[in-house]
Parts: sequence; structure tokens; C-alpha cells
Amino acid sequence: MTPAEQLDDHHRKPRNLGKLLNATVSGDIGSIVAGDALRFYLKVEAERISAARFQVFNATDQVAAASVVTELAIGRTLDEALALRPSDLCAHLGGLDPHELPPQVWGLEGLRSAIAVLRGELPGNDEELDPVLCRCHGIPEETVRQSIQVMGLSEVQAVVDATGAGTGCGSCRADIPRLLAEKDGAAAKPPEARRAGPNGRIPTLMRIQRLVSEKIQPQVQVHGGSIELWDFDGRTVTVTVRGLADETRRQALGQLETALKADIAPDLGVAERTQSCA
Repeated sequence: MTPAEQLDDHHRKPRNLGKLLNATVSGDIGSIVAGDALRFYLKVEAERISAARFQVFNATDQVAAASVVTELAIGRTLDEALALRPSDLCAHLGGLDPHELPPQVWGLEGLRSAIAVLRGELPGNDEELDPVLCRCHGIPEETVRQSIQVMGLSEVQAVVDATGAGTGCGSCRADIPRLLAEKDGAAAKPPEARRAGPNGRIPTLMRIQRLVSEKIQPQVQVHGGSIELWDFDGRTVTVTVRGLADETRRQALGQLETALKADIAPDLGVAERTQSCA
């Protein structure tokens, strides 16, 4: 195979994709809030990497390169792994044109992040990324589940067309009916049960982000301002507000808190990110 074909093979059949059980450490790159992230897992024995795996969340363009990084990392010492560069990926693939790689190789950044966590240079992670449904394109189950709910999808082909899951090898099409059945089960629950929202930080963040962008941001833009999700600690949603007068700002924050309590969870609060937090 040509170098480009080898890279494509890593995209279609990624090596070491998925959570590493009994990992020594993991590192994150990307933005959980925005919905694009990669988690890199390492098992380390005597300062040498004995296993490496990764998960992606809405970052399908990073799958192939991250797959290559896992191959290169396994068997190296931590310092040797830190020295890896995009040029090493290109050489491993037989002379790949560097322009074929993503501008930022998240696999390498995730590897460095994991080593930094292991050495105490970064805090550890306490959230789980969602399991991948479509291994060919790195599409998580939660992405497909949310698409089914939001778009009201009811057939396998409609899910494939909307999300891209199942357009590779096609094996994950067999799992889509299970997610469709989950939607039907949720619809059968009483309203008070449905309002509880999804379990887990990532799906909750996705709902909060959608609420901010669809319900609050359009109202704020009328007044020439903007409001953006900044952080979420499980109880308080922190946002950045720009370009609004004090009274309009207070109204926007109040509307957001009301919407969060009604649509996500009744115990959520809202805080504004101050300039000193920049």
C-alpha cells in the first residue's frame, strides 16, 4: 500500500481504539464542553509503555493519526514517547506527505498529556468518554443517541444518513436498532422521568450547549451581545457574557437558569465567568 493508503487503512480499521482496562494513566486533548475530544490511555511498566489505546468523541479526523501514534508508543520509554513528532508518523507509514496529517495531531498531544498526568504535571481525569459505536469513523454511541432523539429518527437508514455511522464496514448497523429501541423506551416514560435528562457529564454538557446556543444566544444577539458556555462542575453552569448592559445581562442569566432547571435538572445554577478568570 502507498503511505496514503496505509493512513486510510488506519482510519477504516483503527488499531487500539477504545478504553484501556487497568490503564496506568490517561490524558485528554480537545474540549469536552464543545464536544470534540480525544482520550489517550497508557499502561506503563518500569518507565516503558506496554499498552496504549485511545477514545475519540466527535473527532473522526483524528482517528487514523491516533491509531498510528499507539503503534509507535508501545514499547518505548516515556522519554522516547515524548520525543515522537509528526515526522515519525510519516516515516512509520513509509514516507507519508506531512500535509496528509491533521494540522494538530491529537494522538501525540494526548500521549504527552497522559505522561504529564503520570508525572504530576497535570491533574488527572475523572470523566469517562462515551463508548464508540462506529469504529470506522470513531462516532460515539451518545452522538448517535442524541441525533435519534433530537431529529426524531425511527429507521436505521435514516440514522446512517444523519450521522455517518455504518458507512464504513457497516458492522455497527446491527447496533443501531438497540439505540432506536432506547428512544421508544424513553418516549414511553412519564414526563417527570424524561425531564431528568441523560446520565453522565458529557451528554449533559451536550444538552446544556444546545440549550445555550438555541434558546439563549439568539435572544442575546438581538441586543448585540453573546453568551458562551465556559464550564460545568456538575451543579453550576458557568458562562461568558459579552456586549450586554447590566440589566440585560441579568435578564439573560435569569432566563438561562430558568431554562436549565426546566429542561435539564431542577438543581442547576448559573454563574458568570469574571474577567479575573481569563
